[in-house]
Amino acid sequence: MNKLIGIILLCCLATSCTSQTDLETLKFNDDVSKIVKDHSDFQKRADPVYGFKAYSTNKLDGFKIGNIKILTYEIPKGNLSDHSSLWIYVDDYDSNKILGYEFSSANEKESEKVVAELKSKYKNYKTNTNKIHGDFYFWDLPESNKWIFVDQSDNINHIQTTFTVVKRGLRVGNSTDPSVFSLYEKYKMMQPDVLK
Repeated sequence: MNKLIGIILLCCLATSCTSQTDLETLKFNDDVSKIVKDHSDFQKRADPVYGFKAYSTNKLDGFKIGNIKILTYEIPKGNLSDHSSLWIYVDDYDSNKILGYEFSSANEKESEKVVAELKSKYKNYKTNTNKIHGDFYFWDLPESNKWIFVDQSDNINHIQTTFTVVKRGLRVGNSTDPSVFSLYEKYKMMQPDVLK
């Protein structure tokens, strides 16, 4: 009987050690404090592009997108910025309600798998593949109240792919002012041939 209890405990421990936070299952407006606490490498940082309050980390082991495990990765002998990262956007640091996330991947094979997973799960998307600056994909998902932007940039030694998943209608800085750009409008300026 003691052996059986020991085996059950070991199985439970192994399962808890390999548990993954699936970014696809995060619900907007949920409190992400537990996720931030469970992954102690997060730092509070303001997003320099969109002005959101955020938690960021370069330590990605323990996360996945759908069935794809994402991993800590940096380009061998690459530049300081040649690495994968995760930013979780929140309304503020008290309520920690999630507005979305940005996963930037320097791992090209991993990025291909995530794009394939998204294309398989969400059939209707807009794209401009085979452009000089890298592929771009957009999903408008009113049923789950989200936008997904996938933007690739051709860096010197790799292709960096950025997956941005946010609430539909989200404006820069989480502003409620209608004169402030939404993320869709920001991407529309960069991709006018795709987002009309």
